[in-house]
Amino acid sequence: MQRSSIARIVLSGGFLVLALAGPGSAQAATLDQGKGVTVRVGKTPLGNVLVGPNGRTLYMFTKDTKPGESACYNECAVNWPPLITEGAPIAGPGVNVALLGVITRTDGKLQVTYNGMPLYYWSQDKRPGDVRGQHVNGVWFVVNPDGTSNTQKIARVQVGKTALGNVLVGPNGLTLYAFANDKKNESTCYDACAANWPPLLTDVTPLAETGVNARLLGVTKRTDGTTQVTYNGMPLYYWVNDKTPGDLLGQGVRGVWFVVAPNGRTITRPAPVGAKVMIGKTVLGEILVAENGKTLYVFMRDANGESACYDACAANWPPLLTEARPQAGEGVDPTKLGTTRRKDGKLQVIYNGMPLYFWVGDGAPGDTNGQNVNGVWFVMNAAGEVVR
Repeated sequence: MQRSSIARIVLSGGFLVLALAGPGSAQAATLDQGKGVTVRVGKTPLGNVLVGPNGRTLYMFTKDTKPGESACYNECAVNWPPLITEGAPIAGPGVNVALLGVITRTDGKLQVTYNGMPLYYWSQDKRPGDVRGQHVNGVWFVVNPDGTSNTQKIARVQVGKTALGNVLVGPNGLTLYAFANDKKNESTCYDACAANWPPLLTDVTPLAETGVNARLLGVTKRTDGTTQVTYNGMPLYYWVNDKTPGDLLGQGVRGVWFVVAPNGRTITRPAPVGAKVMIGKTVLGEILVAENGKTLYVFMRDANGESACYDACAANWPPLLTEARPQAGEGVDPTKLGTTRRKDGKLQVIYNGMPLYFWVGDGAPGDTNGQNVNGVWFVMNAAGEVVR
């Protein structure tokens, strides 16, 4: 992506003068060169790209579309800190000084631009050469010395925690799978298969994150010329129905798809099934119920997402337990679902931060006999509101 520079740098009287060219910027800002940050060229797995004075990789944001403005503030700027300068930015070897410029952020600070694009760090890059921010959300890219964006994909294979233990996951955190019908270092999954099981692709040598054995990482060429990542000779894939990190919906599909452990072996045991929370119609209206139709309750003495109901209390109010990520039925907000660890180590389902329970006195689906018991037990609706 190319844009004209926001500022033109010229030398005047020992100072670098940034002649601002953006809309409404007729004035010129004279900045002390001695206070400027140096933009350099650094070597990374993606090739030579722009880096900051600390050697860490710099990125551009494709949503920065208005000349002279950054679209990255608040939480975005925490994750993607802007490259700030107090003076005219300095071009290191290989950097084109004519492409350097600055913009003024809403807090009055000056952010460095290159070829008109504001420059940022990625908070998860820890050392020079890291490029963990590449392709994040499809809108963040490293910058070539000529001012163009470098859109190459780099696959980072990581270890993720799941109900099956630690398994390989992709750069997006989603679970990776191996196909038992593949040959060593050769994929047999194409067309409709590849639509359901997208291969993990890379344009450059894949990176092994913590816990991944770099010696087991490799690549194989697919028939369309793209490069697929392998691990211990097994091509790696996503499952189209996995939506969030920790999902294992592809495990055991047709008896040939399995997750991969960091040691390079597949895990073939079935994935635990998460408890399902649904909506049920009762005399109290539409409320949360379990998959068996039994009413679910919340305890007003619970706090901070933790259960205060044990022993005799738990005998009367059995917690809704799960062995895996809880599932949302129709009408249930999956973002409100979660788990809390009980004292015995078991996982209890929570909704909107409140642990869920059954009432021993409910005998059939639709019963709400636990409502308002002792003035502290109530049902909850799909919005996460306590129904009193």
